[in-house]
Amino acid sequence: MRNRTVGINIRVTVTEKKKVTMLAKKCGLSLSEYLRQRALGYEPGGHPSKEVFDVLDKLDDIAESCSAREGVAINAQTDRMRDLLIGGN
Repeated sequence: MRNRTVGINIRVTVTEKKKVTMLAKKCGLSLSEYLRQRALGYEPGGHPSKEVFDVLDKLDDIAESCSAREGVAINAQTDRMRDLLIGGN
């Protein structure tokens, strides 16, 4: 783990802080990590909602109730969707 000991302070308006905090939360990052990534040229992705994962879990349930061959095909597609949504390879 990196030992971050040097701080950078900036001044923003209340509205700007609310907006940046909301963007960080949407990406599932702390405010510090979000600002660090943006400052270093990264574009943090948004974090999928719980409902998206609920749908993927439901697809997994459907695959379990299908024939083995159909279940494998459904699971493969569900895995591809999950990878796309959460940044897997």
